[in-house]
Amino acid sequence: MTFSRLCVVLGFAALMVAPGLRAQALLDSLTSNLNIEGLETTYDPETGLATAKGDVRISYTDVEIRSGTASYNASTGEVIARDGVVIWKAGTTYRGENIIYNANTGELSGDAVRSAMPMEMGSFFYDTKGFETETKMIEKVEGGDTYFTTHDVQNPNFRLRARRLTIYPENRVVMRNVTVLAGDTPVFYFPYISQPLKDEVGFRFTPGYQSRWGAFLLLQYGMIHGDHTLAKYRLDLRSSRGVGLGADFHSLRHADNRSNFGNLKLYYLRDADPENNRTGELRGPVGEDRYRINFQHRIYLPGPEKSTWYLDFDVNKVSDAHFYEDFYFNDFRETPEPENQISLVHTDPAYVATLMARFQANDFYTVGTKLPELAIDWTRRQLWNTGIFHQGTFSAGILKDELGDEEEEDFARLIQVGRRQLGGGAAVTEDNLASYQSLLGLNPGTALSNADLARGIDLFSARLEGAGFGRVHTYQELLYPKTFLGWLNVTPRIGAGLTHYTDIDGSRPDMSDHTKTLFHAGVDVSFKLTKSWEDFQKPEWGLDGLRHVMQPYLNLSYLDASQEEGFRGIDRLSPTTRPRSIDVPLFTAVDDLQSWNIARIGMRNLLQTRRDYTSASRGNFFSATTEPVQTYTWAGLNTYVDVFMKDPEFDRSISNLYNELFFRPVPWVSFWMDWQMPLQSGEGSFTELNQGITFMPGKNVQMTLGHQYVSDSPFFVDSSLVFSRIYARLTDNWGFSMNHIFEMDDGTMEFQSYSVSRDLSSWVASVGAMVRDNRNGLNDFGLMFSLTLKDFPQLSVPLDIDPNPSGRGGNQ
Repeated sequence: MTFSRLCVVLGFAALMVAPGLRAQALLDSLTSNLNIEGLETTYDPETGLATAKGDVRISYTDVEIRSGTASYNASTGEVIARDGVVIWKAGTTYRGENIIYNANTGELSGDAVRSAMPMEMGSFFYDTKGFETETKMIEKVEGGDTYFTTHDVQNPNFRLRARRLTIYPENRVVMRNVTVLAGDTPVFYFPYISQPLKDEVGFRFTPGYQSRWGAFLLLQYGMIHGDHTLAKYRLDLRSSRGVGLGADFHSLRHADNRSNFGNLKLYYLRDADPENNRTGELRGPVGEDRYRINFQHRIYLPGPEKSTWYLDFDVNKVSDAHFYEDFYFNDFRETPEPENQISLVHTDPAYVATLMARFQANDFYTVGTKLPELAIDWTRRQLWNTGIFHQGTFSAGILKDELGDEEEEDFARLIQVGRRQLGGGAAVTEDNLASYQSLLGLNPGTALSNADLARGIDLFSARLEGAGFGRVHTYQELLYPKTFLGWLNVTPRIGAGLTHYTDIDGSRPDMSDHTKTLFHAGVDVSFKLTKSWEDFQKPEWGLDGLRHVMQPYLNLSYLDASQEEGFRGIDRLSPTTRPRSIDVPLFTAVDDLQSWNIARIGMRNLLQTRRDYTSASRGNFFSATTEPVQTYTWAGLNTYVDVFMKDPEFDRSISNLYNELFFRPVPWVSFWMDWQMPLQSGEGSFTELNQGITFMPGKNVQMTLGHQYVSDSPFFVDSSLVFSRIYARLTDNWGFSMNHIFEMDDGTMEFQSYSVSRDLSSWVASVGAMVRDNRNGLNDFGLMFSLTLKDFPQLSVPLDIDPNPSGRGGNQ
């Protein structure tokens, strides 16, 4: 027969004389969009078997089949394809010489099948002797003796040979009895590998040299336990520190949740040189047994489905205060003193209730414990239909300042030297004198009388005992937002509360109970002025139309909060260069709430343009009804100042002038600048400038340049820090990067690192070096080599080996 097309509908239209019920059943099964084309086609009405030969093409729903010959059995729904078979199904390609596809169940099976399956890291390829899938959605793919790679060439650089392969699409790949081949040479053997398709794990190794560690080799092997637990096992070899063992477990149930729940991290090292200290900071003795236990988890009640009740665990036990600093640099930079707490939480559209226990698991950290505390936070909600909104908070708990070991030793020493001078012994040294002057609120250089010394000893004794009390706190606020004349937004607010303390320890000896009343009144006033240029075009700067928005605003806040002198709180203010919040519900340092009267006056300027719109829907520039048009904020400047009628921290009449600028015209340019300048002299007035730019001067170069400057701050030492990060793609295969941090205040290059990378097709090889100046003659330096597979399985270098490569404090 010459070229013909066997279409199911036409095939059975020519066979209407087939036996009634059976023919009708076959007709029903074959008229469901299954289409067969070939150079020769035949159909046997007795067996219900259709065959095609020569350039066979079969299509059915989302399945396309190409082969040399094929047969279709209408009774079973099976398509048997032979000779150069290619099947496209659900975004995956299957190739083989003999593949069976069942149109009724969606199952695939066959021998010597090769496939490419997409995943988040790229695509992987496999060649298997025995093969089958389950269900139309391909919930599982089974394979026999299988070759597996991510290198898409005829002769891949590396392969994995598994005796048994199971693929769970969009989930994981499980391989058993696995041999890793470099070319045709076996280099590793694994009895079992389970690789999640959405997580870059597998085997990785990192060799190198670091001055704190000596020569090192860090090994990690990742696998899946059960259906939802990702495990990473670690073996770390450090010539100067010894052997470390660890295991990280992560629940994949929380994989799409950005919270840090579902983690258990275990690590132990018998440290051969625990006194190795290159930071220049004095520190106490450290034992040989170094370890960490970190557990973060959420349990929904009654579970396992998400609900409005859940139990949160955040438990962090470490061997000493310097463990993170010595071995986990990134963790130390982000959370140098991790807390420990367990919380029972209930969420409701109107409120969030939390019963929390915060405790001291590590004696060397000072912790404000809460054993326990009940807190209820009411969200801002309208009261009936009055237009009046309510928000508030309530908490009750038992709080205690549990001092760390070093702080206890400092207080004990200060008490001892003070008593020695009172007894006629040696006078207080200059350093200890400054501590007494600070505690008593005396100016530097003021001599200490015996009465001052005795009062200071009493206060240090109270500090040594640690602040502690029972506390009940509540604050409730009403707001009434209104718009006048269609443009003037006014929101008056009034609030009241109290904080009651009982069984007070660690403050004045005569203070046992204290009640602080709170009264707050304020008003927010703002309006907007806009000007639009609909036809303004500047494509090279990402401008398609332009709108300027000006928003003057005023936040007037008055708070009456009586605070007794000598009271030592626990929820206290932390040192910062940023202005404090003047909205009481946002003020978390409850124990440091003091009377204020402040007017925050500012002007916000925004430049906006169009982004991601279609020409067909262009219409009004910033019309809220034109959905495809998205408003993009191209640049912005927020300028404001606080005018003090009463300053709660310093004796100021006006604050610094604050400016916050950003400029993001196109994806390859981003500029930011935050600066403040004093408007008067005196305590609390200082200068700060933080600025930076990230840009691509060419398609192969990316640069980040920044500057951090602070002068005369009451909390921080003067600094003028410059940092840079540069990456250059030299050729298609070669790349170079470097990082620098330079302190201009004393001319010190604090940190520098360099690395060169070479693309080796499916691998990337990198060599790097870093140097850190600790200002004590003991510099840190390191050399690193990494060999990284671009896709699964992964071998890579963790950033933990470069301590703080991006600037001081990780704030860049």
